[in-house]
Amino acid sequence: MKEESINKLNGLFSNLKTEEQKLKESLEKQKSEDDLFIEGFKTLCKNFIDPKMQEFRRMLRQNGFGCKITFSEENKTGLGINSQTNIKLQISRNVDSNFYANDKFPHIMFVADKNLKRISIHQDTIFQNGTGSAAMKEKFYTIETLNEDNVEKEILESIENILMNK
Repeated sequence: MKEESINKLNGLFSNLKTEEQKLKESLEKQKSEDDLFIEGFKTLCKNFIDPKMQEFRRMLRQNGFGCKITFSEENKTGLGINSQTNIKLQISRNVDSNFYANDKFPHIMFVADKNLKRISIHQDTIFQNGTGSAAMKEKFYTIETLNEDNVEKEILESIENILMNK
């Protein structure tokens, strides 16, 4: 092979390695940004969201409603179905409901969307064999904008919608 051809190929290989390295670095940076976002969400859950949900849970239980609070990490199934990190407060009309036998209870759920770097809120007002709605709320928050007052307001609004079945 001519020297010129060898040099051209070596240059091509070098460029490919450089592009591959840039892609790898970009993916690592994205991963660390995603990890930081999820860590920030977990901190919000621990400091604001879970304690507020516990307060509402106590009041709901005192008034005859069953409640379950769950925190779920991101989950990818083999089918490519992806569940994002979230914290959820489920409500039942029966204080002794078995939430483990059936997962279809009305709820408010704070969801960490690491791709968009925002926290969305899913509200489901449908009791078993009933009517209602289930959808993401239009308003969303960032790690910086979600605070204790917003958490309380969102939970209260959703509980009102659930109990009034709006």
